[in-house]
Amino acid sequence: MKANGVVDTVFQTLLIVPARSGSKGVADKNIKILVGKPLLQWTTDAIARAGLANVLPLLSTDSPAYGELGLKLGLTVPFLRPADCAGDTATALQVIQHALQWFCGEHGYLPQQTMWLQPTSPFRSPTIIHQAIAILKSESADAVIGCKEIHRNLTTLFRCDEGFLSPLDKIKSTQAARQQSQPLLTPNGAMYLCKTDYLLEHKSFYPPKTVPLVMNAIQSLDIDTEEDWAIAEAYIKQGLV
Repeated sequence: MKANGVVDTVFQTLLIVPARSGSKGVADKNIKILVGKPLLQWTTDAIARAGLANVLPLLSTDSPAYGELGLKLGLTVPFLRPADCAGDTATALQVIQHALQWFCGEHGYLPQQTMWLQPTSPFRSPTIIHQAIAILKSESADAVIGCKEIHRNLTTLFRCDEGFLSPLDKIKSTQAARQQSQPLLTPNGAMYLCKTDYLLEHKSFYPPKTVPLVMNAIQSLDIDTEEDWAIAEAYIKQGLV
C-alpha cells in the first residue's frame, strides 16, 4: 500500500519482452523499421490491444537506446541487463530469472505467471496473448505455448548419419502423404506462458500439463535472417497481416 492509502496494483502476470542488441542475422533488428514502425512496436501494439488486466509489461534489454524506445512504446524499463544476461550465450531462462528477481525485490512477491513475448514474432495477434492467459486461468494447465503445425510424419523426418538419411522412426515405412499423418506440433517462439513457481523450480517452460495454442504460418513467422525480414515485408504488402 502506498503512503497515501492507495493500494498498489497486484500484478498477476509479468510479461517479459526480450530485446538484446547485437543481432547477427539482421543488424539491430529489434528497432529496425518494418513497414512504418520499429519491429519492437509490433509486439507492444499487440500487448496494448490485448486489453490485459493486472499485467506488467517489461522490456529486458542491454541497450540504452532500446530502453528509450521501449519507454516511448509503453513498456516498463527498470534496468539494463547485466553482462551475464546480455551475451550471445545468455539463455532465456537467465533473462527471466533476472527479471523475476527484480520484480520480487521491487514488489515483495512473485507474479502468478510469466509470459515471454519475443519481438521477432511480430504477427502474433492480441487475441493470442489474451487467449493464452484465459486458458491458463480456466483450465487445469500449468503452461500455454504458441505452436505451429508440421504436416510431416516421423518417417519423413531424418537425421544425416555418416552422410546418409536416417529416419527418426525406423520401425514404420515411409509415409509421405499428408492425409496419412496427424500434424506434429512444434513451439513457434511467438508466445510462452507458464506458472512462475513451476518455471523457477524446474527451470522449464514445459510442465507436463502444457496446452498448445496453435497459430498459423503468418502468426508463427520468427524473424532471424534477412530472408525472414523480406518474407515479413511481403506478408504486410500483400495485406495478409
